[in-house]
Amino acid sequence: RIRVLDEMARSLYREWFVNYRYPGHESVPLVDSPMGRIPEGWELRAVKDVADIHRGRSYRSKEVADEGGVPFINLKCIDRDGGFRREGIRRFVGDSPEKRAVRKGDIVMAVTDMTQERRIVARAALVPTLDAEFGVFSMDLVRIDPKTQYVKPWLYAYLRYSDCPDHLKLHANGVNVLHLAAERIAEHLVAVPPRSLMSRFGDHLAAMIEAQDVLENRIENLRQTRDL
Repeated sequence: RIRVLDEMARSLYREWFVNYRYPGHESVPLVDSPMGRIPEGWELRAVKDVADIHRGRSYRSKEVADEGGVPFINLKCIDRDGGFRREGIRRFVGDSPEKRAVRKGDIVMAVTDMTQERRIVARAALVPTLDAEFGVFSMDLVRIDPKTQYVKPWLYAYLRYSDCPDHLKLHANGVNVLHLAAERIAEHLVAVPPRSLMSRFGDHLAAMIEAQDVLENRIENLRQTRDL
């Protein structure tokens, strides 16, 4: 059911914002832009104009453990090709955990990749329900917060389901470990639809995201019961 919901979300995003077959599209002509043909009235914006990008926290190995502290969101929490892996969560036991904090619903993106396949770098995920008020995210990730006038589910879907990650990952450099500069993310262009369309899409996607989170919580509870 989680996979089906994710595929529904991907299909809906691509239908509305890639194929431009959104409600009312028949009356909106396509016009030329530096990104190709986009619906009239849509605007090209750099990601930095749409969202604020926050770097993760550097840490020492002794500050990360398997128990205690608060959730530590790290590179292992990013699934290949995007999405969140709960089994990757560890615990942060260092000082001042509120610095570089993340909460349920925050968007995080990997800016590091230990492999040369580039299937993790530039991939986005949503922070799920945590067992604490907040968690800490590592320097291998960035947190991307939409500015007030933009809708978070739309921004997440763009970072997760569009061609954006495939373009960004090509800018990751490194011999043994790939690194993607936050500036590259900030400069990337996105076609921004009218807010009314973003909001309408956001209402659909938010329901799917919440359903996935509820199902993941049930699975985790079953795991814990089994192990007990």
